Amino acid sequence: MAHERQQAGIRSFLLPLSINGAAENVACLFSQNQVVEILGPRPVEYIPGSPGYLRGVMLYHDSLLPVVDLEALCDRHQPVRQEQYRQLVVVRTGAVDPVTGESLKAVVSAKVRMQLAKISGQELAQASEQGKVPSSLRESGLVRGCFRRQGDSVVLFDLGPVVQGTYAGRVREVCR
Repeated sequence: MAHERQQAGIRSFLLPLSINGAAENVACLFSQNQVVEILGPRPVEYIPGSPGYLRGVMLYHDSLLPVVDLEALCDRHQPVRQEQYRQLVVVRTGAVDPVTGESLKAVVSAKVRMQLAKISGQELAQASEQGKVPSSLRESGLVRGCFRRQGDSVVLFDLGPVVQGTYAGRVREVCR
């Protein structure tokens, strides 16, 4: 029975990323449980003096959520460009609000559409072993795991420190 679950496909979402220095394609994996909602373009309020990876904040069901650009978060060697996004993906980060106990959420801006994928339990189990991660991703300090799938790198991010305000990433500030 456990072996059958290992082989069964788990519905997941892949967000292709454009990361400089990556020899292969890189995609960020979000489980079906992490993705709360996929939205079209919405107003995002810029926060003066914020790091380049933080596009701003967005009102979502009476809460302000940070809008994070994963490509800018990981690719610190290129100037951050404020390109238009196609989708906003509301995700549970795994971090918990210490007062309410609720799961903290973030919004990930996506320049391309999310892709549905079925990933086996065996592939996910391998994700805990750090695969060959592009150095800019490894240096971010936010990678929980990485594995190879069909010749591409699939990365699992931990956005908890970003939404908790404890991320002291080495991403350089950008004047907009």
